[in-house]
Amino acid sequence: MTRKEDPSGGQKETRERVLDSAESVFAEAGFGGARIKEISRRAGVTSAMVHYYFQTKEELYRAVLDRMVADLVHLVSTIAPAPIDPVPKLKRFFYGFFDYAARHRNFARLTSMEMGHDNIEYALELFARHFKPLYALAKGFLQKGIKQGAFQPIDPDHLLSAIYGMTISYFSDSPFIEVLSGRKVGSQATVAQRRDLLMAMILRIVLRDPEQAVSP
Repeated sequence: MTRKEDPSGGQKETRERVLDSAESVFAEAGFGGARIKEISRRAGVTSAMVHYYFQTKEELYRAVLDRMVADLVHLVSTIAPAPIDPVPKLKRFFYGFFDYAARHRNFARLTSMEMGHDNIEYALELFARHFKPLYALAKGFLQKGIKQGAFQPIDPDHLLSAIYGMTISYFSDSPFIEVLSGRKVGSQATVAQRRDLLMAMILRIVLRDPEQAVSP
């Protein structure tokens, strides 16, 4: 079977389903423990169909990472050029990043050292090539807001790493949070509450004028 032939039809839909399944299996079992058979079972396709799209398990894993990166790059590229005031743009950036993390709840595990040396090197290269420019863009946005007097004179690096940590860890550490809190943290209502709480915390830290928080 060549890559020009997809006997199932709906190539994009099938490929995305395989990537969805691979993302969850890699997160649960690690790169070494993941099996193509299990990925194909969850995707509802044959193992041959998985190999039709991805010749090796490493190629499949890297495609999962690539999709995550592309999703975030697209998000930032649609928000960054918007000619809007700093506070509404800050809200868009954070809500967009939080929703991104909610869509890719396995992000932290998929970029961890347990995935193997070769793949972590690939992940680090992706971060340097794609995420670092996005980070620089966010840092520049904060620095500009500080210079304009819209934001408090805070350290952008500390703020961005704090936002990253408290957003990503909510999903990656959800089993531990559920043990501590005694409640499910993945429901739509609970995730929405968490999203709004973090946004309120960030605004309280960043803004000079609390009244700015109510701007659209």
